[in-house]
Amino acid sequence: MAKGFDVSGLKAFGGDPFPLKWGEVIPLYFIPGIDKIQVTILSQPARRNTDAAAMVPELLKLGGGLYDELTASKKRVVVVISGDLAHTFEESGPFGYSATAEPFDKACGSWASTMAKDDICVSAAQLVDTALSCGFTGMVMLQGILEAGGLSTWTPELNVINHPSYYGMMVASFLRKDGSL
Repeated sequence: MAKGFDVSGLKAFGGDPFPLKWGEVIPLYFIPGIDKIQVTILSQPARRNTDAAAMVPELLKLGGGLYDELTASKKRVVVVISGDLAHTFEESGPFGYSATAEPFDKACGSWASTMAKDDICVSAAQLVDTALSCGFTGMVMLQGILEAGGLSTWTPELNVINHPSYYGMMVASFLRKDGSL
């Protein structure tokens, strides 16, 4: 991949296997035949917890770079991004309550339905620091992928958005109209 991308915050110990967390395990569980395909996992930087909104420009650039790499590979590719949304829907939850949770999740849902850049890169970005979403940075990176491929070539579909506990979750798909990538 092209130089100039910040890869800070990656941690592993002596080559030991790096355990997957909920954000990876749950989406992978729903991929049919996952045990028979090659999987590459890219993690978002640890600084997403404190600098998510400030990372928007570099995440868009990273998404564009990933698109270039993935399309150059000529392999059929599926990109799976965590759909974890605001983690502040309940006072009793581990992060408490924030009035920004609902508008944050709505902005993300609107983006997933329309691919409107301002929904994720402006509206959601203004709320993420208090809504506390670990999936936000992946969604912004995905916006960069979609833009690099030409927004008019994708069909977005928001399948579900809800917050059955202290955090919101979303399932959406963005499929190429011609079936490629």
